Amino acid sequence: MQFGQVTTFGEKVRNVFRISYTLPFVFAALTGVAFAWTIKSEYLIGILILLDVFLLALFVNISNDYFDHRSGADKNRWKYHDKKVKEDLKETFNEKFFWEGNAFDRGIVTDRTGQIIIVALAVCAAALAIPILLYGGWMVVAMGAVAFFLSYFYTAPPLNLGARGLGEVDVFLSFTLISMFSYLVLVPEFSWEMMFIALTVGLVVMLMRVVDQMFGYEAHLEAKEKDFSVRFGREGAAKITLSLLCVIYAIDLMLVLFFNVLFVLAFLTIPLFMQMRGIFANKDDEYRWIKPVVFMLKTAMGQELLLVIAMALSVLLSFHEGLVGLIL
Repeated sequence: MQFGQVTTFGEKVRNVFRISYTLPFVFAALTGVAFAWTIKSEYLIGILILLDVFLLALFVNISNDYFDHRSGADKNRWKYHDKKVKEDLKETFNEKFFWEGNAFDRGIVTDRTGQIIIVALAVCAAALAIPILLYGGWMVVAMGAVAFFLSYFYTAPPLNLGARGLGEVDVFLSFTLISMFSYLVLVPEFSWEMMFIALTVGLVVMLMRVVDQMFGYEAHLEAKEKDFSVRFGREGAAKITLSLLCVIYAIDLMLVLFFNVLFVLAFLTIPLFMQMRGIFANKDDEYRWIKPVVFMLKTAMGQELLLVIAMALSVLLSFHEGLVGLIL
């Protein structure tokens, strides 16, 4: 094992499936489903969509780790950091968010077991998609095919989009489409409001990937992989991250001004943005390329969840106003 001993079944499950990293997937789908629910009360299909996306997230996490293990992409990530760095980070970050290394590289799961799990998850996701397909028709097949292509070939050969400099684009498209498609399955009508929400989701989760690659910069450089950090250097990638976060807040402002004032809740993530900016600016901090990982994860999940809360509050306020009007 690279670091730390995994002794309990729960720890093994957490390390193999990276459960905490499924949340951005589920929350992305929830933004689309929640927006659809403000228009149409298709709760059962909406819940099935969320469950299917959860299975897709598990599939993506373990398949990406498997192919990174096969290519050796993750094996050298910790090579450039000593045990003290790992111990310090484990104390700094919540245990649920601390990634000690690829579960395959650490011997927690064998290649054969991983292959079985990957196939089982794909079969379960396909089975759960059947009622969604019956509801939404062939459009669901097309959407599902796009989602599978982008998620699977993120690290899978022969495309391995992540290593070819298309990882950021892949993640942006994947999460934008997860959000938008989750809405379109329930309400097959284009909405500019939903489009802006989906763009916010796609951009903020893409930045999770950008920030995460800063930590693995040396390993990716050694493997001759191309990502924002390798292309622009970590300083350049940090500037891009902060600039795109400003773009995200500009989109949030458009949502507030043109659609729903309650979307102002999305600005509650600004303190996390300020903390990241401070960490990037502190060149004396030896962990300046590692600490932002969790802050960016929280920013991404915060944006997604706060947008959903804003939509839920909007529905509740409308219901309350209607009830008061009925009584009076």
